[in-house]
Formats: sequence, structure tokens, C-alpha cells
Amino acid sequence: MRKVRGIVFVMMDLLAVGLAAAHNINPLQNKYGQDSGMPLGRVAEPVHEEITQLARACMQAHPGPVHTPLICADDTERSIEPRGNKYDSLVRGVWWNDDPNQLLFALRQGRFLSWMHDARLIATTGRNWQGKPAAIGSDYYLTYRSHYGDLQFLHAMASGDGEPAATTRHRALLWAEFAYLVATGRLDPETKMDRISPVELRDYFEEQSGWTINFLFAYHYQLKGDAHKRMMAAGSLLHMVQDSYSAAHAQRFFEPTAECPNGGIVQFHSYTCQDPSAHKREDLRSAWLQRGFTPTQDPVNVSATLLGYIRQDADWNIVRDYLEGTVFCLAEDARNASPGDYAMAAESVRLPAKCKH
Repeated sequence: MRKVRGIVFVMMDLLAVGLAAAHNINPLQNKYGQDSGMPLGRVAEPVHEEITQLARACMQAHPGPVHTPLICADDTERSIEPRGNKYDSLVRGVWWNDDPNQLLFALRQGRFLSWMHDARLIATTGRNWQGKPAAIGSDYYLTYRSHYGDLQFLHAMASGDGEPAATTRHRALLWAEFAYLVATGRLDPETKMDRISPVELRDYFEEQSGWTINFLFAYHYQLKGDAHKRMMAAGSLLHMVQDSYSAAHAQRFFEPTAECPNGGIVQFHSYTCQDPSAHKREDLRSAWLQRGFTPTQDPVNVSATLLGYIRQDADWNIVRDYLEGTVFCLAEDARNASPGDYAMAAESVRLPAKCKH
């Protein structure tokens, strides 16, 4: 029993590192309406879930049209699915960006861990777990690509150091438009990935061109009904936006400037050369609560505003302007991507050659 318990806690530590590439999620907590008593259910804090539930409650408390960003006065009222998060389509969509192959809440954590280990090896050394030359491309599992490859924009991060901020923002906006079109019913979930809008996003899913949108968001499991599919897309949009408010994902400023009256972004970061433990500290609930957000630049308020736009079926151009001008507003002197303050230590024996500057 002691040996088994030791293995479990090693897995807990590894899984916590594997979940470090975004504000924490915890698909095992409150899965069926009560906190999980399993050790693996305590590896991460349900930060995304809490932000999303607060935002949904705020949106529901403001039933009228969204003319300006919603300001959520109550930071305690949450809208929670009484049957548990497993039955909450919006929360399941929030999980998707971290776990597009749906491994975590289905007790396939071992496979997730091995993939993350392999992905990090490939991204930092150019070799896979077998020691063979490898590069994460479009033929890899989406989980590899979203954490260490070309889909890091799903976490509001650059695909590599040196990527211009405008490029990262452009890719994030491509995903935002796609997710919004699905969430509002403008894109049928049975549309195949080689027919989606915006057209430019198709390039990222050439290997999945025959997949439907429904299969993309429900690789293994789904709830019934069109509303579920739309809310999955909405949750994915919220995840990306919420991640952009983690200091490990993007360096923000909150004072007004001529180009960004509500503050904005100075630099997007890339996960590849970051220290996973340093990154993880910024994705904890305590870090979220300690940040000096403004009413306009707050992940709860921003998420509530986007949910309000989805509810009222606002034109995408209105939403795009909001995202470009507020959420992802770029400083005039925005810098190319880097690990930021979360780089692996220069003296680290594990520092890959590509991460030495």
C-alpha cells in the first residue's frame, strides 16, 4: 500500500507540472457535484472553473444588451451546475484547451503525463522519448501542439521565442472568431474543418480536415444537444482569454495609453523555454487574486462580457473590436515573445541549447 501511495503522489507532482501551461483546471474536482476525495483530484486548483462560474453568474445578473464591458460587482456569486462539472458544457469547453484529447477527466492521466514528457523533450531537445529526432507538427496529437507546438495561441501564448506580438494576437483572434461563430450557431457543428471560418484557421487543421467541429471538441465524449456543442466552443474562447491575464502567459500593463486606453499587452510569452514550476506559480488562484486588475481588464469581467455578447448574438465585428481594442490591445512598443521572467535558470543542467540566450 505504501508503494502504491508513493506512485500516486509522484503522479500528482508530474501531473501538476503537466497542467502548468495554463491557469489551472481540475476536471476531477466537483466532477459529480462534490469535491473528489481522490489524491489525483487535488493536483490542481480549479481556477478556470471558478472564473467561468463567476462570469456566468455576472452575465445572468445583467440580462440586457451588452453596450459596454460588464462590470461584475459580486465576486462571490457563482453559477454552478448542480450535477457537477462533468455536466457543465461551458466548463467542459474551458477544459478543452488544456486537454483537447480528453484524457484528464476520463482517468487517462498516465497517458497525458507521458505525452507531456515527450512533448517537452521534443520541443526543447529536438528528440522524442526514444531519442529519435522529432519536431511537433500538424500530424501530432492536439495536446502536444496546444502546449508545446503551433497551437499555443489556444493559451494566449506564442509558438516560440521571437514570435512578433502581432502574430500571436492574430492567431488568437482567428481562434476567437471560430469559437464565437460556433458558440452563436453561425457555424454548424457538423461542418468539416476544411470548410470552417475564418479560412486562414484551416491551415492549422490540415491533418484533421475530415473532422467535424463536433469531433474536434468531443474527441471521446460529449453531452447531447446542439447547445452543448455551442457552449464547448464558448468555453474554449473563455479559456484563451482568461489565460492572457496570467503573468506567465503575457506581460500586461493596466495604465491608459494613447493606443490602449484600457491598458493592454507588452509581450506574449512562449512556454517552451519556461521553467514549468515558475510558470505554474502564476497560474494558481492566489496569483490570480493578487494581481492588480482594473474593472475593464479583469478575466471575470471580460469573460462575462463575452458570454453576454454570445447570448445576444452580437455581430462578430463588435466582438472583434472589443478583443482587439481592450483584451488584446498591443502596446506601441510591444516586444517579440520570450519566456519572460519565467525562463529556466541559466545554470540549470537541464537547460536545452535552444533556450540559452
